[in-house]
Amino acid sequence: MARTWSGIPKRMFPVWAIVCLDFTIFAAALVVFALFHHVLPRALSQPQQVIIGQNDITMPNRAAGSDGQQTSEPIASGDFSAAFPDYDTGGGAIYSNQADNARVAVKKVKVGEAVCFVADIWVRDIHSLRSGFANDQAGQGVTADVVDMSKKLNAIVAANGDYYGARAKGVVIRNGVLYRDSAFEDVCVLYEDGVMETYSKQEFDVASAVSRKAWQAWSFGPELLDDGKAMTVFNSSVVPTNPRTAIGYYEPGHYCLVVADGRQQGYSAGLHMKELSAFFEILGCKAAYNLDGGQSSMMTFEGELINQPYMGGRPSSDIVYVEP
Repeated sequence: MARTWSGIPKRMFPVWAIVCLDFTIFAAALVVFALFHHVLPRALSQPQQVIIGQNDITMPNRAAGSDGQQTSEPIASGDFSAAFPDYDTGGGAIYSNQADNARVAVKKVKVGEAVCFVADIWVRDIHSLRSGFANDQAGQGVTADVVDMSKKLNAIVAANGDYYGARAKGVVIRNGVLYRDSAFEDVCVLYEDGVMETYSKQEFDVASAVSRKAWQAWSFGPELLDDGKAMTVFNSSVVPTNPRTAIGYYEPGHYCLVVADGRQQGYSAGLHMKELSAFFEILGCKAAYNLDGGQSSMMTFEGELINQPYMGGRPSSDIVYVEP
């Protein structure tokens, strides 16, 4: 019996219609093939889903030695060799650099409606966690591209800093040098013993910080954790959903940088400050601090931009980075 389509004998169709229909069926088969072999597998590389409030999420390695035990005692010398991992920390990371003096692993995760890049950072010595100035020059109005700064400084990983150059106030201590001592709002200090602490404007005393050998001090804020716990009220007016950059502290020698993309419908909305705070509690940080965000939020790995900043990003006055 002659082939039929919907009960109509094939011989009743003109030749051109048969050719067109056969071509259509063949094209549809190719589309299905492409979906299964090229499009659908991409789901495997999508960001890991993180639900705010979930406590058992597997995220960047928490502060632990090679035996998996917590290590949290400050090391006065700033040498963290005793706690520095003797194992590869890059499991599950999309980018990893396991250098002799620093171990960096970057994961891409979904936090609510935001795509986030989380750089888990271990340094053998505090001097590997550094700040860099635009054009190697400290001062207001001096800016440079974040990617260019990271390349020039040979950074393993880098993120925009607090954009201190956009303001006339705010303490600035970079790589152990005090550049500006006037108060702004919340302050974050990383000391040479590896401890990172956050302060309100009223609590902070620059002379005390200098005497404790402050290695870095940032002024943007706000602080994001209260003794390791998420906060709901912040000393900031910029709390709505936005792209974000922030730094977190686990223990001396162990830190993280977080960059959340935002303001991009269908890709990433950004994070509300409460979401950012809750995320750092999930990560297990003891302290965390918000840096400049919005269009400034950018992260590089080995000199290449890895996130998708709003409107392509913008130049900044400074970066936070890890050197090999």
